[in-house]
Amino acid sequence: MIEIDKLAVVHKDAVIGENCKIGPFCTIAANTKIGANTKLRSHVVVEPYTTIGTDCDVFPYAAIGMESQDQKYQPDTISYTVIGDRNVIREFASIHGGTEEGSSTTVGNDCSLLAHSHVGHNCTVGNNVIISHGSVIAGHVILGDHANIGGLSAIHQFCHVGKAAMIAGMARAIQDVLPFTIAEGHPARMRVINKVGMERAGYTTTEISDVRKAFRILFMREKRLEDAVNEVKDAFPDSENVQLMIDGIASSQRGLARPESATFEFNVADD
Repeated sequence: MIEIDKLAVVHKDAVIGENCKIGPFCTIAANTKIGANTKLRSHVVVEPYTTIGTDCDVFPYAAIGMESQDQKYQPDTISYTVIGDRNVIREFASIHGGTEEGSSTTVGNDCSLLAHSHVGHNCTVGNNVIISHGSVIAGHVILGDHANIGGLSAIHQFCHVGKAAMIAGMARAIQDVLPFTIAEGHPARMRVINKVGMERAGYTTTEISDVRKAFRILFMREKRLEDAVNEVKDAFPDSENVQLMIDGIASSQRGLARPESATFEFNVADD
């Protein structure tokens, strides 16, 4: 049974799944789809061309599918916002649609967007991602699965944050952060391997050890990066996780948030 509060405004063309609960003062526009068992608590705004998956929990004053803030956005452009399943979207969080005609902003499954967080236009957010309180993600950012974005941090447009990476609280990320690393500072720089995050995501001790060793070769021996990458390829030919790091280096367009030499001595002791 669908429960729609008498004080909610739901467009007749919106598609509402079974067992959804739409609380008071929610506004759901045309050309939207809300999956089964999803709850919109109250005062939630869902704009046109937005899809929200099943079993999501959306808290008061969240705004989903709003028009892009990009200065290139043209009025009446049709772009999309796609939210996956089992996501928690807390108070005052905002997710904007794409800028260009037909483009999308996407959020995967099992994510938590905490209060006052923002996902900008054309972002791609993977699965099991945490975006903490007050964090802001600029346009065209890609967040890999199991990424953890610390509170009050900011990520520059077009940056990539790799799988199971972490951006520390209040960090300013202006370059790419490789998978499985922790970046911290102003600007943020990769410091250590995200051992705890990898453990929580189910990686084995051997997998974590391989990633740590690869990170040390890449950044802690003061080698030319090209030479270090070749050494890592030779040392870990069968490691999919190390290959993800190499791929992140090869595909980076904004450059890497490389560690500062002053952190080498500290990180070498990270056993």
